Amino acid sequence: MPEAAERPAPASLYGLTPRLMGAIGLALEQGRDSHVRALVRPLHPSDLADLIERLDPDDRTRLVAAVADVFDPECLPWLEDGVREQVLERLGMARVAEAVAGLDTDDAVEVLESLDEAERREVLRHVPAEDRAVLEQGLTYPEDSAGRLMQRELVALPPHWTVGQAIDFMRSSADLPDHFFDVFVVDPRHKAMGVVPVSRLLRSRRPVRLTEIMEREFHRIPATA
Repeated sequence: MPEAAERPAPASLYGLTPRLMGAIGLALEQGRDSHVRALVRPLHPSDLADLIERLDPDDRTRLVAAVADVFDPECLPWLEDGVREQVLERLGMARVAEAVAGLDTDDAVEVLESLDEAERREVLRHVPAEDRAVLEQGLTYPEDSAGRLMQRELVALPPHWTVGQAIDFMRSSADLPDHFFDVFVVDPRHKAMGVVPVSRLLRSRRPVRLTEIMEREFHRIPATA
């Protein structure tokens, strides 16, 4: 008899609680993959990583297989290296490449670091060319250096723009970072001239130029540091 459609987990199960752990364990034991997906979907990536680490190897394999098509790549940086290797192996290189492409660059580089050279090349082969170039650049820096660890997604704006132009640009752009707190004012060579906190940008009047409200003194860290 076909398995009935499962409803999403109720709000009382959100977060990695003992009740949720028990429900997921039972669903895995019974092979109810759709119910596993419904229970796991509301979890924060760090809670999903915690769940994966708590499971024994067999249940971990079953869980990854059950959620492979909807696996949240954001949980990968939260996993311990050994567990992450098991998860990546179970997902397969094509799915790993898709997951890596969906991560912020700093997290993606961290995941790639945990692969051996052959696996890394295979994953990068499946990553879109634009994303691949950024990730390969990050991997050229020494381990634990600023260039290896930094996030490359940022908002860079020209100095002649006004607050209104900056806000309109950010509202209309489909390629902004998921989370950011500052915008960078850069010259034609893309060299940083100053930083504007988003909170200050939103409090300023539209005709004001960015150079009037930017912070000219800010910390510069060499990429090789």
